Amino acid sequence: MLEKNCLPTGRIERTEIEEVIGAINKHLHTTEIVLLENGKASIDGLVFDTETLYCFQNNEHHEEGWLYNHIIGMLQHLEDTPVILMDNEWSKYHILEMAIFWSDLGKLSTLKDSPKKTWPDGTPQSTAFGHDKASAKMLEEALEHLGDDSSGYDAILWIVAEHMNAHQLSAMDEQGKTTIPDFLKPQVEGLDAWDWPEWSELDIPHGESMGKKAYAWIRRGACELLRIKQQCDEHGRISKLNF
Repeated sequence: MLEKNCLPTGRIERTEIEEVIGAINKHLHTTEIVLLENGKASIDGLVFDTETLYCFQNNEHHEEGWLYNHIIGMLQHLEDTPVILMDNEWSKYHILEMAIFWSDLGKLSTLKDSPKKTWPDGTPQSTAFGHDKASAKMLEEALEHLGDDSSGYDAILWIVAEHMNAHQLSAMDEQGKTTIPDFLKPQVEGLDAWDWPEWSELDIPHGESMGKKAYAWIRRGACELLRIKQQCDEHGRISKLNF
């Protein structure tokens, strides 16, 4: 589906920002991007540099090329994903739309030529290691300008920061590492993953063992929206390879 609906994918086929924003907005249903002056735009009142959309993903996992095509692809897949919609402003769909948009904006600042991975002609592919954390930092900085209006973004920020870890969830499921132990269930019952207590705050009974990393995987595994974000990430690209 993405192949038919994305913007041109070639490095020399960079699309003008007005058309990029228009194409993304076609697939946003709970918010929209507004073009501002001086290379800026805003989404939900959060200001970002439009240049961050112009990261060319020179990588066999992302043959859709430009980052904006990946964002469009993820939003298209979300449109086809059964998500329980809620009437309030912070619906599941809104959280996912915002997480999808922000999750990869840190790629441009972390983009590097790979010393090992190359194309058949020998030219290097690119990597963007750490872009998840860079994207979360960008979102945090944008939220600082909202002040009290930034409440409610905890879910979006958490999913953005964790979205690369989500690619390992299936393997962790198979190993039983996402199963919630009985002693933990009453401590997290009714809570969304981003509101779970920190590991240091847990009551771990004598005789039970659960380290910080183990807890982190259980927490990720319990998050329905993180799993949906991972599916959108997987399907919102052009590639013959899995992550």
